[in-house]
Amino acid sequence: MFSRKVLILLVASSLGLSIGVSQVQADRDGFARLQLKYNNKFLDAKYCGEELVMHPGSDYADGACQKWRLVPVGGGWGRLQLKYNNKYLDASYCTDKLVMHPGSDFDGGSCQLWRLVPVGGGWSRLQLKYNNKYLDAKYCKDELTMHPGSDFDGGSCQLWRFLP
Repeated sequence: MFSRKVLILLVASSLGLSIGVSQVQADRDGFARLQLKYNNKFLDAKYCGEELVMHPGSDYADGACQKWRLVPVGGGWGRLQLKYNNKYLDASYCTDKLVMHPGSDFDGGSCQLWRLVPVGGGWSRLQLKYNNKYLDAKYCKDELTMHPGSDFDGGSCQLWRFLP
């Protein structure tokens, strides 16, 4: 059995990422909270439902509504999976609308394929394969969307990190 740190390194390696052990820690199942740099809020499936919001730290369902992991699919891409229901973060039909979906194959699944693009200091952008847009907290508010590369507030509305 692998330790959490070794497992994270193996997943990062399979996604083509070079990531330090200190940058990502997860629970024993490989899940961690996804934090926005701007306000330190977390990506949250509100009450473990379908609505995606930003939240400062929910403990609903033991935090499973805020715990995510990248499930590698090859070529450096992975699906961002929610711990609570195993659904994936999905750009609905490859638009800017973000939803939860159990496993879309629209456009070969590229609406659910993400990769971490490191920008330094332990922060990364989450990039969608379909159009190379990034997961964005629109104008650093709680509304989530996709954006090709915002520099609002120095880009901090698009900078994310995994936290245990």
